[in-house]
Amino acid sequence: MKGREAMLQKLLSTIPEEYEKIVVDDEDLLLAAKRNKGAKKATGEYLLFIDDDNYLASGVIEEMLSEFKKKIGVMGMTACYDDKKMKVADGGSKRNYLTGFTSGFYTNELIYEIPYSLIYQVDEVANAFMIPRHVFEEVGGFDEVNFPIDLDEADLCKRIKDMGYQIVMNPKAICYHKSQTYSPVPDFRRPFNAYTMGRNKVYYQRKHLSFIAYSVYLICFFWMTPFFYSVSLLYRGKLKILFYFLWGVIDGVFKPLMSKVPEAVFGNTKME
Repeated sequence: MKGREAMLQKLLSTIPEEYEKIVVDDEDLLLAAKRNKGAKKATGEYLLFIDDDNYLASGVIEEMLSEFKKKIGVMGMTACYDDKKMKVADGGSKRNYLTGFTSGFYTNELIYEIPYSLIYQVDEVANAFMIPRHVFEEVGGFDEVNFPIDLDEADLCKRIKDMGYQIVMNPKAICYHKSQTYSPVPDFRRPFNAYTMGRNKVYYQRKHLSFIAYSVYLICFFWMTPFFYSVSLLYRGKLKILFYFLWGVIDGVFKPLMSKVPEAVFGNTKME
């Protein structure tokens, strides 16, 4: 992506030369489509997906490959903050499939507080993760229509988990992520991401819940996320962001699945 060349070069410098490196920088593609395109070009038995605002600690690829078992479908790297290298930014997430609520494992805790030898199960990973090629092909890759960006990893992990595989995190495989300190109070940098998050939180429930479970979700739990996000965004004074978020929520409820992101959102706000 434009303006991130230095971060990309730092990431590439931490990947050993013996591994194939594929960079997909098509500006007209969103994240899920970029990942699918890269996977098609790859020739290896395992696929490592990693965003360009990361770089790797030494030996992490070898560590992940050594721990893969047949029952593992996805293995995530433990991400620590770039500027707080002992603090965990992402240790995987647990999801309540009925309510749609998620909670992070070890978020903002010190890395040495994680049992170092423990490969632990999660519901979903993000940011940096490895998948055996045959599993990725069997599941059909990322759903780049319903989840072009935001919750694309969560959707993929759910489908792989439904196939009988485990989703795990490896605390010995560490990458460093250039990101803001995670806060449970929601915020968005761009209107586009506000729209897609509002939309995809509902889309996820529609796609993966039964009719009865989805009805319970709509009646009992649906309102909680828009209310909490709206209060937070109003407190921050981000009225434009709130507008796009609520637009996404409404589209998530009423638009049919497989509907593309509106061109008015994609075209005008993608790079804001």
